[in-house]
Amino acid sequence: MSHTGELDGNDAADGPAWPGPPPHLHRQSSADGPPGPPRDSEGSHMPRSSFPRTEHDTLIASAVAGLSARQQPEWPDVSRLTAVQTELASAPPLVTYESVRALRGLLARAAAGEFCVLQAGDCAEDPAECVAEAVARKAEMLDVLSDIVRTGAGRPVIRVGRIAGQFVKPRSQNEEMYEGTALPVFRGPMVNGPEPTPEARRPDPSRVLAGYRAARRAVRAIDTLGRGEGAADATRVWTSHEALLLDYEVPMVRRRPGGGSYLATTHWPWIGERTRQVDGAHVRLLAEVENPVACKVGPATTVEEIRALCATLDPLRTPGRLTLVARFGAGRVGALAPLVREVRRAGYPVLWLCDPMHGNGERTADGLKTRRLDAIMSEIRQFVEIVSEGGGVCAGLHLESSPYDIAECDGAGYTPVPGPGYTTLCDPRLNLLQAVAATAYWRLPALEAAA
Repeated sequence: MSHTGELDGNDAADGPAWPGPPPHLHRQSSADGPPGPPRDSEGSHMPRSSFPRTEHDTLIASAVAGLSARQQPEWPDVSRLTAVQTELASAPPLVTYESVRALRGLLARAAAGEFCVLQAGDCAEDPAECVAEAVARKAEMLDVLSDIVRTGAGRPVIRVGRIAGQFVKPRSQNEEMYEGTALPVFRGPMVNGPEPTPEARRPDPSRVLAGYRAARRAVRAIDTLGRGEGAADATRVWTSHEALLLDYEVPMVRRRPGGGSYLATTHWPWIGERTRQVDGAHVRLLAEVENPVACKVGPATTVEEIRALCATLDPLRTPGRLTLVARFGAGRVGALAPLVREVRRAGYPVLWLCDPMHGNGERTADGLKTRRLDAIMSEIRQFVEIVSEGGGVCAGLHLESSPYDIAECDGAGYTPVPGPGYTTLCDPRLNLLQAVAATAYWRLPALEAAA
């Protein structure tokens, strides 16, 4: 994939160009751990021409400017970054406002117990896989897993891919050592390359445009499959990714007719555990847009933090607006209980999803990152019990998984070893057989009682 050059003629702007880059964000470049308490200061393919004309929302860019923004790269070529931001501000949206509103309506019905959610896909998405064949394989994986969730919940399932934009990853450190040389960490293909060389690890703004183009190809592939715009609720594949790279997300905020704004990079953005500061740029950005939004929480999250996050991201207490994604680990998921109780006590109609991946990481004797399937299953089982007992809406699963025969997680007859079976760009994923085994643990109490 080329990482140079402007958007081609097929990328003609849907609205007026944004005059200049978004205001500079205050970046926290040091390695960021879990945030502390809030501070007072802090069917058929849709042709391109059918997208409504929209324009970039500079007011939201101004609202985000100056706020602390963790996990952002230090771009060496600022002038190129400025040019990229300007192009993105006039680029066609990847999703329509109507589709964003439709997903939010479905999630509101999930809050009422009518649907469950299955969200799955790569840890870090490879832009080279944003092509028809690979997208079709990933959609088939969502179908297989959704059928299992439907059986375990007795409800239809909303299918959501970690797809068409999951190109950036937060990291626990800024550098890593390779053969005695300190290198910047790989932050995802929208920022730098995975190869352990200084040249590859240099953040390159041209990769942001390349990522936009790859995401657009994936969206078009979903449409071509008949799983995008115009598809029935039972078959549609919705897009999602972590809204981490603000130099990509902020220029892609679009105003809608009649007022209001939405994030045009994805249907369903989420905020990660490392960037959920209530007074930070990531929370402010998603607080300002009309997409359904999600936020990951973990064992370090306090009841005060979760109350502040809910008040900021869902101040009107609107069903379908906010989802909380629990990523605790099998040995620490008990800390979820007071959070579920507090959210219910405060009257927020949030959906709860279980992410049994990120709290269960470990390393093999070879130093490979892995996750044990038995720990993943255990966390799913405990999550269902805790959320149900706390009166929360036990809505579904959030998995990192691949449709291919990989061996990155340990279990179901697979052991991770270096080689062709270990292909992740970042963290280990479940293969399809492992994901099926894990998803089978999703059984809601009412259905178990009837069994």
